[in-house]
Amino acid sequence: MALDKNLYRQAFEWYRQWNLAEARERYRNAANLSPQEAWRQYVSLWEFAAKYTPEESERQQRRRMADWDEYYARIQKFENWRKAHGQST
Repeated sequence: MALDKNLYRQAFEWYRQWNLAEARERYRNAANLSPQEAWRQYVSLWEFAAKYTPEESERQQRRRMADWDEYYARIQKFENWRKAHGQST
């Protein structure tokens, strides 16, 4: 059975227009969401991203931990300097 290219293009265009209209509707109604509904949508988006994000390699994990260690060391250094000079942030 051959695929009707024109019918496929038309269906794809209808789907694109429907998707665009739905996105516009979500954008218009974003201010009307309750905090609970906004939080639920955020959590759903986070779960979706976490589900489809590729797992970090061992090298990436080591690099990320090294970055956090460097950040923490800089914060400690800054706090020591701030205490020594008597200035608050």
